[in-house]
Amino acid sequence: MTSLVERSFIVLSGKGGVGRTTVAAAIARAAADAGKRVLIAQASAAERLGRLFGRFGPIGTDVIALAPGVDAVNMTPQSALHQYGLKVLHSELVYRALFENRAVRGFLGAIPGLDAYAMLGKAWWHTTELFEGRPRYDLVILDGPASGHATLMLRIPGALLTAMPKGPLSGDARAIRALLSDAAQTALVIVTLPEDLPARETVELAAAARGPLAIPLGPVIVNAVPSDALSGAEADAVLRAVGPAPGNAPLDATLRLAASLRSHRRVADEVLERLRRDPGGPLIELPRLPSADLGPAEVAALAARLAAAPD
Repeated sequence: MTSLVERSFIVLSGKGGVGRTTVAAAIARAAADAGKRVLIAQASAAERLGRLFGRFGPIGTDVIALAPGVDAVNMTPQSALHQYGLKVLHSELVYRALFENRAVRGFLGAIPGLDAYAMLGKAWWHTTELFEGRPRYDLVILDGPASGHATLMLRIPGALLTAMPKGPLSGDARAIRALLSDAAQTALVIVTLPEDLPARETVELAAAARGPLAIPLGPVIVNAVPSDALSGAEADAVLRAVGPAPGNAPLDATLRLAASLRSHRRVADEVLERLRRDPGGPLIELPRLPSADLGPAEVAALAARLAAAPD
């Protein structure tokens, strides 16, 4: 984990619903606690990140402060294209003349992946952003889209260079591609659950990262791992001794709950073992928290678990 937060760019992806935003918040908190200045750049995300830091207003397309050392921005394709266009053209008037022209908008809308590339380009730009002569952020975390869309997003710089090795976009595409392939600066962190379908997508995304994407893999973070408190020999002995409890509704309900927890943990252990084999590499397990309404206290607890993970 120490080496992870020493990088300048982390891309988070994984199957939808695995808790990528929660993990992004926990990584950001861990990095800020280590003295880093962090930006979480979301890609058209539903409003959830603010509540994780105790903020109940929406996070928009302008950068805002979430907590000491942690800023955030929720990028949309339109805002990202606007800001990226201004960066390339250096003029609001020229941008409007080009990008707000109906014919140009129709042409741009027909380019596959342009929206995703604009958001990737904006996140990359924040890694180069300066404030008072020094980098504004030590770490930019791209809270990226789900696996399939992330694969498309990360392919685009290479595809642009292949199609247009020279041109107004090639310089930035080359810089983005260089950042994405630099293991000292970048890591793709796959977030998953200890369940079969998310684990399968993890394997597929890791294979793409090692193959055509050529992006360094960080640890796989397995979120919401059920407790193993009832999986030991002592629990086995107690549950065997108690046996079924017909006629005792509270005890029967407790035993059924214990059986369910033990079953979930057995499935989780099987999935964790498969992930250790493929994609291999380090796994970081985060516990299932006893609340669906997560806030700063839960993020701090997860950040502490991340900080304690082996380097």
